[in-house]
Amino acid sequence: MPPFRSYLIRSGRVVDDVHKRPVTKVPTPGGPVVALGAVVGELAVFLLTGSLVPVAVGSAAAIAFAVGIYDDLKVLGGLTKPLLLVLAGVPLVLLYLVQPTLYNPVLTFPFLGDTAPHLTIYTILALAAFPIVANAFNMMDSFNGQISWFSLLVSLAVLFGVSLRTWYAGNAAPAQVASVLPLVGISLGFLVFNRYPSRVFDGDSGSLTFGAMFAALAVTCGVEIAAIVAIVPAILNSFYTLTSVRGFVERRKMTARPTYIGEDGRLYATDEPHTPNTLIRLILLDGPLDERQLVNSLLSLTVFACILSATISFMTWVL
Repeated sequence: MPPFRSYLIRSGRVVDDVHKRPVTKVPTPGGPVVALGAVVGELAVFLLTGSLVPVAVGSAAAIAFAVGIYDDLKVLGGLTKPLLLVLAGVPLVLLYLVQPTLYNPVLTFPFLGDTAPHLTIYTILALAAFPIVANAFNMMDSFNGQISWFSLLVSLAVLFGVSLRTWYAGNAAPAQVASVLPLVGISLGFLVFNRYPSRVFDGDSGSLTFGAMFAALAVTCGVEIAAIVAIVPAILNSFYTLTSVRGFVERRKMTARPTYIGEDGRLYATDEPHTPNTLIRLILLDGPLDERQLVNSLLSLTVFACILSATISFMTWVL
């Protein structure tokens, strides 16, 4: 990342960090390094295990990165981006034809057990998960350290669930556990450069890569319910935004902003009409916060969701 960050600065690829006073310049996008780490990590897992799980996860990361880097450089439409992100799930379906054990077309609930298997419905839902989850991650990428901390926490929650499923359900699948590790690794590595004050932003190419990997891991590792619970804050944030703006709108084209920074350097909720009603704005309605306090509030919600996710995993695979 350090040499790539220097390249971005030399190339003039910097943006304003508008949540600071005075406004500072931050190089972006760091997504190419994030995606490179993801693909190399999953390739290493494939070479060590021979499983197709890391191939599916790495392919999803590569396709999501391609969509994201185009959006970083050219800007895609609000509806075009989620439609293209469906492609991130296509390798998963194609690899299933080669290895029918790649994923199990059922959902497993605590105490209730498995739903009836239905390959067609499950596959459609799996493909739809990629744009939904990837965009949810993308919308959680607004403040210093937010996306890196969020991705690290939820990936650890999934790692816990996959480990329990592997060890307690009698389903020995070390490749599934190993396939989660690259997501944990790149999240932790990027956190070093993205935490407050950020020295690099990931751009859409990075946040979409994080999200696509998470969706692919949830499906291939069979921990869909626990994964959904872990990212509830991101899902709620997306829901509030989409319902308030009535559809898919590219965030850089939104005229009204949900927050503004005051003269005291703290963030305030915007009172303008037609303002996107994001989770961040709802938190700030209780009173202004500085950027670190706001990110800590969001992370507290994520930690709580991850604890619930871990509880769901324990009730599903151990009890």
